[in-house]
Amino acid sequence: MAKLRLKETPGTNLLISFLIRYPVLASLRYNQGSQTLSFTVLLKDQVDAERQTEFVEFLQGYYEACKVVDPKFPQLGRVEHAALNGVTVLGYEQRVEILTLVEVRLLMQLFVEFYGDLIGAEALPLQEEELYAQEEIIEQILGQKETWRSEKSIVAYREGGRVFVYNK
Repeated sequence: MAKLRLKETPGTNLLISFLIRYPVLASLRYNQGSQTLSFTVLLKDQVDAERQTEFVEFLQGYYEACKVVDPKFPQLGRVEHAALNGVTVLGYEQRVEILTLVEVRLLMQLFVEFYGDLIGAEALPLQEEELYAQEEIIEQILGQKETWRSEKSIVAYREGGRVFVYNK
């Protein structure tokens, strides 16, 4: 079984593990007030409104199909695109209480499938075993939401192969 970082709180461990495991993510934010987790992906160049709408419809189609197969699959969270200094910031926000590792895996796959080379991802050089270990940590912490939901808001981001976590 994967080991949690002992010096870190469960919420901090969760955000670090997400950023290590999923290089697509540029940052992650836990908002204690709204009990949400916000995922951020940076897209090279500006994505026009039509393509943004197509992406939301693309996600909706997959989420609806998943709901047919598994009625407990969560509803699609909030999707936002924002232009910033020549890039597009893609945001996805989901309530902590319904977020699952299955949803996260699907979401990361769909980000890559739809936007492909536009994603500005910095993959950390990890062995396959380490990737699985990070998923174990994520699954363990997501399964024990009560241990970290009361934490203060925190934000984590990736820069130059390192992960930084701050209290918000």
